[in-house]
Amino acid sequence: MLPGMPEKQSGARVLIRAHLALDSERTWGLSAHLHACAIDPVWPVVVEDIKHDEPIVARVGSPSDTEIPFDILQTSGARLIAIVPDDSDESLASAAAAGAWAAVLEEDAHVALADAVREVSEGRSPLFKAVADRTGAAFSILAMLREAWSRNPASSPPSPLNDREARMLRMVSEGVTNREIAVRLTLSEQTVKNYLSMVFEKMGTRSRAQAATMALEYGWLRED
Repeated sequence: MLPGMPEKQSGARVLIRAHLALDSERTWGLSAHLHACAIDPVWPVVVEDIKHDEPIVARVGSPSDTEIPFDILQTSGARLIAIVPDDSDESLASAAAAGAWAAVLEEDAHVALADAVREVSEGRSPLFKAVADRTGAAFSILAMLREAWSRNPASSPPSPLNDREARMLRMVSEGVTNREIAVRLTLSEQTVKNYLSMVFEKMGTRSRAQAATMALEYGWLRED
């Protein structure tokens, strides 16, 4: 907690800690908002004081950013929330590349950061949901995942996909439409939609981008 802040709140809402890897001016500017929403802003960041899965806030995608605390993320298992300069696909992709669970616009941080902290602390990823509806950002992230996967094909959970489902999802990850997939596999477009719906159900995802991202991350689309 920052010096000069009011004592921790009591009541129905559980106080959540958020570690702020930001400059002093921005830290003070966001602290009142966080504390009013039952969130304890912790600064300066001390690695030994961070508990596993606690949120850590840093700026991403601006030349004036402080260094992203990758070592802290790796050591502590903290969940990054990125403050980004704008709502462009490039900013969202930069946040994803940094390993962020959520991205909050710079201009909205004073009212939106607390909700992002609460979602991330509860195990949700607002960035993942936002990217799913943004084609440009989604495929930028998929391209990054493909590159990372080719460099480090780490072990992953067993794939739930059969050969045809994996082939379809591989085409999805390359930006191929359902109609084009149907033509390539000599199937009806509706059949392709049905297959992909079953894929989403197997994987617990809701969209093409979510399913393709997860499959690429786990290496399930590798062609052996």
